[in-house]
Amino acid sequence: MSNMFVLKCLTILLTTGILMILPSPDVLAEKRIDYKSRDSWNDILNHEDTVNYPVIFIHGIGGKLSFWEKTIKTMVGSNYYEMRYIKNNKVYHNYYGEEPERWVWNISYYTLNGVKETIYGDLNLYARRLHKMIEIIKEITGKDKVIIVAHSMGGLVARKYMTTNNKCWESVYKILTVGTPNEGVEVSVGIVGQLRDLKKGSSFINNLNRDWVKMKKHHEKWGIVAGIKNNSFLIDYNFNPRATDAAGPGFVTVSSAIPFGEWEGAFRTGVGKEAYNTPHFGFRILVEASHMDLLYHRGTFMGIHWALMKNDR
Repeated sequence: MSNMFVLKCLTILLTTGILMILPSPDVLAEKRIDYKSRDSWNDILNHEDTVNYPVIFIHGIGGKLSFWEKTIKTMVGSNYYEMRYIKNNKVYHNYYGEEPERWVWNISYYTLNGVKETIYGDLNLYARRLHKMIEIIKEITGKDKVIIVAHSMGGLVARKYMTTNNKCWESVYKILTVGTPNEGVEVSVGIVGQLRDLKKGSSFINNLNRDWVKMKKHHEKWGIVAGIKNNSFLIDYNFNPRATDAAGPGFVTVSSAIPFGEWEGAFRTGVGKEAYNTPHFGFRILVEASHMDLLYHRGTFMGIHWALMKNDR
């Protein structure tokens, strides 16, 4: 049988649809995942490649426990715990001794005094509070590591906690920052604590990124989800470092959400397409979404899925 005859037969089969070239099983499996389905999350959480470390969800500036609720309930229903910092190293939580299959925590580093937090709160303080809460969670669960999923400013608080010392760094299996201004925000009223710390070029931002580079041992520990939102004021956001997740000033730019210059690589990969094991991140995705839409977005769910996977997968 000649090669030409075989080629003609294959051409006929392909053009008539009798024979189709299909993606690999792994690609098909990925496409079948409905991240907004509880059944899908049952499969993910019970998969042999999934680790069983506590997953901690952290809100951003001015945030509440309710911000992550929809995402958490999609994953585990009502089978999660809440924790809030009260005052003077006192912490509230609603764990009463049961043994869940999965440890999921929704926490807040804010006290109930919103006015006081606005005036006196700063990111170093919140990182110390987070440190306290993570130690309690580790004690309750008996686990030596946690997984952090943090939105907006919460990502800076979590990264600051991680750079406190080697023990804190090693206590985090993976961290996923979602819409986090890792290089600060360009428009911020730098008068009071948390707003001052958030400003691009602030001592907090500079010290954090310097310490992170010193501490960083495994780039695959950090996952990134960033959003961009287009409007008439920004005609073309492609390859624009100032493109934001709300299409205007004062929000998180793509170059801040995906630092170390990797925002360009995210555009090259394509909006809505994930990348793994890049020069600085274990997971990276740029999606078209607003800052708050990121809290319940397929890209964020994909990042959470990555954070749950074993490193040797």
